[in-house]
Amino acid sequence: MVLAMTLPSQAALPPQYQRQAELNAVLDVATDALGIERIIDAIELIEPDRYQVRTGNCTMVVRIISLPSKHGEVRVGPREFEARPEPLVCPPPA
Repeated sequence: MVLAMTLPSQAALPPQYQRQAELNAVLDVATDALGIERIIDAIELIEPDRYQVRTGNCTMVVRIISLPSKHGEVRVGPREFEARPEPLVCPPPA
């Protein structure tokens, strides 16, 4: 029992709150990247740490990138990350 108390502890957000934090970050960065002329229609998780944002018939991928801990090796608390948008992809006009 004493050994368990000496190991570094790692606490993360429960999955539903981690997902909420990611979605908020994706929404913020996508809104900034798309500007006022495009409205976000949907956000979909397409694989771990990769979200697809749909606006009209265009899409943009936003990746969740883990950041190094500011607190050294011991990581206690929620995951530190940032959302990074990729270029907007639109089909060619018909």
